[in-house]
Amino acid sequence: MATRLLAAAILVASALIAWLAITSSLAARLLEAIVGLSVVYVGYLAFRGAQVIRAALERPADAASTHRPFVNVVVPARDEASVIGDLIEDLGHQSYAAKGERRYDVTVVDDGSTDGTGQVATDAAGYASDASWLRVMIRPAGSTPATKGAALAWATAGLTGDVLAALDADARVAPDFLTRVMNAWALQPDAVAIQASRLPTNADAGWLQRAQADEQLMDLASQCGRWATDGSAELRGNGMFVRREVLDRVGGWNGSAITEDLDLSTRLAAAGERIGLAPEAQVGEEAIEHLADLWPQRLRWAEGSLRRLMEHGPRLLGARLPLKRKFDFLAFTGEFVIPPLFVAGVVTGLLSMPLPAATDWTVPVALFVGYGLGSFLLATAGLAAHGRRGPTLLIESTRGAIFLSHWLVVVPVALLRITFGPPTVAFRKTPRVGHRSRSDR
Repeated sequence: MATRLLAAAILVASALIAWLAITSSLAARLLEAIVGLSVVYVGYLAFRGAQVIRAALERPADAASTHRPFVNVVVPARDEASVIGDLIEDLGHQSYAAKGERRYDVTVVDDGSTDGTGQVATDAAGYASDASWLRVMIRPAGSTPATKGAALAWATAGLTGDVLAALDADARVAPDFLTRVMNAWALQPDAVAIQASRLPTNADAGWLQRAQADEQLMDLASQCGRWATDGSAELRGNGMFVRREVLDRVGGWNGSAITEDLDLSTRLAAAGERIGLAPEAQVGEEAIEHLADLWPQRLRWAEGSLRRLMEHGPRLLGARLPLKRKFDFLAFTGEFVIPPLFVAGVVTGLLSMPLPAATDWTVPVALFVGYGLGSFLLATAGLAAHGRRGPTLLIESTRGAIFLSHWLVVVPVALLRITFGPPTVAFRKTPRVGHRSRSDR
């Protein structure tokens, strides 16, 4: 109920601020100045983020400690027969070991599948003379909550490794993936969790997929910038690692959260912990190929992110944390303030047009331009750090900024859904196209 009321308060406040800015020149100029300062701050984060990414990508693969904590890799999978086999083969060829001994195992959670996901996973490990590193657990169909977090929590209870890692079923990883992640983590000793870099495996399939690849690099630049300025980087679901004892200390996976990664990230930040980043360790994943499938995914992401900010944000701001961390959190929250202000500004402007006083459209324009410019700077940072130059950099950065503008609509709709709609209690699986079969490789 508290979350519903807070979401309603945000919508009402956005409408009031927009009306004031539309009807008052002083309020309009003040809001535009705040937007300008936010763009400058985002530009600074982009610059620092690009530095972190470039340094990570230039770092030798073996430039770290040889300490090898045992890693439990968990793969929640519901009707993922088209992709799970490739991931299991990838994981079976990992080089992560110490003194010739494998230092990881893999648990596939067949979460009520009807397409034989568990059997495909088992068959994919059949090439190995010893497949004891793989375990397939069958979570009964109809188990509740029907979320990825619940599946992770269900599997985690029986695992005893030092580190828990979560990979999506459509992930693709190189043989040195685990080694690269743990090497990067050894260079960030104050981090209790770490997130690998995510990149679409089907980025060349079309404009939509390439735009999602731009978005991933944009997010990476933002994350690395927040880390470099002593802020709070976040986990991103696919390719996330967390120390088991810390996970237990903050309450484990939240089975009721529809974005378990963001929920855990905020709880860790509120507990004073930091999350590291491994730009040099890349995990591939399928980008969505159809706009009809993009909307439900983005709406879930927005709703989950807003819910965790409202549920855990007050505790974070009230905790005894460095002021830098609190400022970083508030600045990041601003990303979710601009969209409702923009929509409210447009609606307010349209409603005020019949009135005698002239409508000031500079406010929604400033919000739109500011959001787009911030996105462009982050895209430029992420793409440049990965080697893009000249016209290619300009074109791809512009594409990423245009694509990211959809959040200006998604976030307000998510707020309306939280305020008036029924609680979202189930995870909607993203459709998979499926990798080409192993016989074709």
